[in-house]
Amino acid sequence: MLFSPITLRSFASSVPALVLIGTSPPYLWLWFTIRMITLPLPKRWYHKLEQLLCWGPYQRLCMFFMEGLSGVKFKVYGDVPKERNPVNALFVSNHQCVSDWVVVDSFAMRLGNAGYIHFFAKEGLKYVPLFGLYWHQHGLVFVRKDHIISKPDCPLYLTYGHKDKDVIRKQLRDKRKNKIPMMMTLFPEGTRFNPDRKTVIEKSHAYARSIGISEFKHVLTPRIAGANMFVEELGDHLEKIYDVTIGYEGVRGDVIRPDALQFLDNVKAVHFHIRERDLKAIQSNEGWLYDSFNEKEKLMEEFEKNKSFPEPAGEDGHIYSHSVYKETLVPVLYTAALCAPLFFSKRARKLYLNTFLVVPFIQLITLPFL
Repeated sequence: MLFSPITLRSFASSVPALVLIGTSPPYLWLWFTIRMITLPLPKRWYHKLEQLLCWGPYQRLCMFFMEGLSGVKFKVYGDVPKERNPVNALFVSNHQCVSDWVVVDSFAMRLGNAGYIHFFAKEGLKYVPLFGLYWHQHGLVFVRKDHIISKPDCPLYLTYGHKDKDVIRKQLRDKRKNKIPMMMTLFPEGTRFNPDRKTVIEKSHAYARSIGISEFKHVLTPRIAGANMFVEELGDHLEKIYDVTIGYEGVRGDVIRPDALQFLDNVKAVHFHIRERDLKAIQSNEGWLYDSFNEKEKLMEEFEKNKSFPEPAGEDGHIYSHSVYKETLVPVLYTAALCAPLFFSKRARKLYLNTFLVVPFIQLITLPFL
């Protein structure tokens, strides 16, 4: 047969990616306009407009597909916020797969923080055509993988090189100084946990043994230096710390770790447990992240057995009580309006094509120096 159910399903899962990539040039044009207009203004004005008109609507557009049309259920547990309350926060999570960003976006959107999302990412991501340039200007913190080094007294311990530490501290201080609204996202394991990645797990176990803590079977040993740097540098700019544990239930009732396309095809439900940490307690306890991952280990062990976490939040009385379409329909219409000139103007279509051709070239030339 020319079209099988698998072929049709694969095509359907590709549609969101095509739409999200296809709508990116108009958002890039809008961002550039905002950047030019706000150059003589304080930096916080640029970020307020960019978050309100570009980053926030685009993130909610993503969730229209990933949470809305996908049919995937989002099940929440623990300290789920009762109402929408956009705050400056640090979002700390275990890291299992590429799809973890969906949970970050979903939670931020429901909290009112969709425009505030910032990531701690590998430097190579800033060279992703079109998106990388904007991610850099939005304020993502990039780290060069070859600058992650071993400490002489503990070769298994990976930390950041002095150059990256200085760059990261400068960016964090800048965000604090300019009072930039943010929900900084951090995956302290440094890479994705997967039972099939034996070498990665063995390195994690070796490091745990070297510092005298328990070996984890369901998460990796976290890199505590980066998390403590964020707490130290952001200081009183942070209002909340959300400590999140994520698990994915497949359509067959199994535990999976899906990539972006598999998320649409193979995920039945996303389960995530939220623990709101006391900021003052964390600032006085440098080992707080190990305590956090001890809890995550127990939570993931529970999830492997029962496909759920303890402390279910129920259906009502929290930010996941209402339909996702309440958050996403307006951004869909907004995006349609941004793209409307493409249907009526030959010049707009020409600019659209040139954006795909020219911007990646500009990225290659300029981003190494930024």
